[in-house]
Amino acid sequence: MTSKQSKHQAATGSQPKDGIRKPARLTILAIIYALCIAAAIAFHAQEGVQQLMEDPARICIWSLCFLLCLIYHKKRSSYRVAAEHTVLPPLTVILLVTGYFPDVAMFLIIVTIITSIITARSLKIGILRAGTTLAPIPLIKILFANTSHVLSIIISQNSVNAAINPYQFQHWLLPLLIMTVAVPIIRLICDIVTFFFVQIPIRKAMREYSLSHILAMALADLMAIVWIPEILEFANIGSDTATVLSVFMLALIAYSLLLMTVDTMSRLTRSRSALKCIANVSDALPLPNQVPEETVVRRINRGLTRMRCFISNANNLDKRGYSYRYSAPISTGSRQYYLAMERSIWNRPFMSTDETILLTCGEVLTESLRVNKEVTLLRTESETDTLTGALTYRAFIGHLKSLQTENVHNLVAVVYFGVEHLRTVNEHYGRKIGNAVLRSVGMRLSQLLPGNATLSRVNGAEFAMIVTDVTSTSDVEELATRMRNLAVMPVYTEEGEVSVDVSSSISFSNATDGFSVLLADASAHIYESESSNLPVVDGMTSTLDVLETCVKDMTAFRKVAPELDIVDICMNGSELGASIFHERLEQLTHEQPQLRFGLQLGSHAIHVVHDEVDDEVAALAALPNVELGLTNAGTTYSEVAAFAHLPLDFARFDKTVVRDFRTPRAKQIMQRTLEISRDNDAFHVVFDGVESLDQVEFIRSIGGTLAEGTLLSNAMSANEFLMRLETMGTSLPEAAPRQAE
Repeated sequence: MTSKQSKHQAATGSQPKDGIRKPARLTILAIIYALCIAAAIAFHAQEGVQQLMEDPARICIWSLCFLLCLIYHKKRSSYRVAAEHTVLPPLTVILLVTGYFPDVAMFLIIVTIITSIITARSLKIGILRAGTTLAPIPLIKILFANTSHVLSIIISQNSVNAAINPYQFQHWLLPLLIMTVAVPIIRLICDIVTFFFVQIPIRKAMREYSLSHILAMALADLMAIVWIPEILEFANIGSDTATVLSVFMLALIAYSLLLMTVDTMSRLTRSRSALKCIANVSDALPLPNQVPEETVVRRINRGLTRMRCFISNANNLDKRGYSYRYSAPISTGSRQYYLAMERSIWNRPFMSTDETILLTCGEVLTESLRVNKEVTLLRTESETDTLTGALTYRAFIGHLKSLQTENVHNLVAVVYFGVEHLRTVNEHYGRKIGNAVLRSVGMRLSQLLPGNATLSRVNGAEFAMIVTDVTSTSDVEELATRMRNLAVMPVYTEEGEVSVDVSSSISFSNATDGFSVLLADASAHIYESESSNLPVVDGMTSTLDVLETCVKDMTAFRKVAPELDIVDICMNGSELGASIFHERLEQLTHEQPQLRFGLQLGSHAIHVVHDEVDDEVAALAALPNVELGLTNAGTTYSEVAAFAHLPLDFARFDKTVVRDFRTPRAKQIMQRTLEISRDNDAFHVVFDGVESLDQVEFIRSIGGTLAEGTLLSNAMSANEFLMRLETMGTSLPEAAPRQAE
């Protein structure tokens, strides 16, 4: 119980509800209350035992009625040691008026203790509440000492509707008014004593009370007793005390049930408001990236009445006459704040539903901030070149287009810096040194980058700088010269000093053509890189994007299916000679050693590999957990040559070949390929396009073990796959022996 309570208090960001830091002091105070109550029981024990012996049935019935009346409790404070409203004041007055108080006082005290302990679910707190509840009884006995004379007057038919006479006012209405004021004050004094004794901050504790609620309960008790004469007149029962007591008890039970109903309806209304607040916040999802907390606060206030939700930088507000509740701390990295609720002491008290609002909406806001942060980080990573730290070509084009949309009159310049003879450096020193040269050039260009400019790597050996709000073309030309002079300084590597040659060119937007000239120049630069056999970054970037997405999705898949470990990428050939692709793939093999990467080569990729980058592909195949494969086997014109000179690890039969498995020629091709795989244990054959059980039986009959297709399910997106896994369970079944599936 203690651990759950502490966890809840930490989640809501509030102090403990009872504020108790000294449990030993609380125990001592409970013992003092228990002794006082025991003395009161002993004082009335003789009359109580005598009445029980004379008429046990009536005493049991009355005790049961007391229990029904007192079972209703209404908290006036969030502190669990505080007093609660009960129907004890009108009950005591009724017993005094009818003259039965000495006879049943012992049973009344016992029932009060029982109900207090039941509602508190703690012996110590129950004793404290029972003592606070019984404390006003001595004052009530003094106020209604002459009630026997009042009884004969108030039930007289002549005096019920008559004007208030002095005797009735002095001995009936005036004591009632005094009791109405005195009882709440006595209970508050008892609370203050309790708070002081257990070292609860008195000032803070007083703010947890609702003065409007205290006054409403006091007036309800007053009206319940004032209407007693009207009840007696309506019942026309005379002045028999036993009958009068019975009518009073029935009326008091009805009064208790009415209060309980009002309280239940109030709680349901509060719960409805809480659900409305949470629904309003849910309707606003996804929250905006900018100041999402303002949206949450606005939606909460739309569902609340007589309370205010706002953002607070601290959880210890101390505004006079107000009480507060806080959510768990919400952190944005640079700032920490809280969702806070505020109410005045005249307003309704806080309830658990209010804390539920803060807890739930605070978690929604925290999760939204986390998602926005991850999305921003992923977007930044996807738009950042991993080798040089500059932006990618896609980000470069997107920035240009956004500038064109935002302000067509904005004078923009694009400066291109090309690293000359980079291929020669790679061939002479190796790709590692070539990467060091590119990285050094990118860092040097970034050193002089002004605040109104961005730097992108637009292809393997070329950078582009976008400068916005250009005021002078000569300033841009001077900046480009200084950046180029810094970039051409020799680079010192482990192989010694490497000279660097960097060329530059500048394009400006103009009022006539706007940004079209800049976009045209960007396309021209990319075309030049293609014609000079430099890797095209746009297509390569697409492959990298696919690779990053696959790794991200596979990481998520493995949380529910750790058996998954293969990432297959179809290559178009142009990225095979790109150093950035080699670098990223090598980096992933170290970052994700549990994954295997399959590079599938089609006819075009095989042609590129054979004519241009066969050495680079061999280096790729040498990476750990990287496998090369032939896709669309059975249809590509150069697959025989690929088998001859490429270090292939697998071949994937084309769907059309598998679909025509009954054709003798297709069957012969597949059988011979399987024979090759049996001679080389490192080479595997995959049958793609499996759609029927007949195909599965055929593959098994010729010794095939690996199959893909839509036999069990159609292709699905990553999100759909994760959803399917979650609905199926937390893990996949253990893998069966390698057979076609």
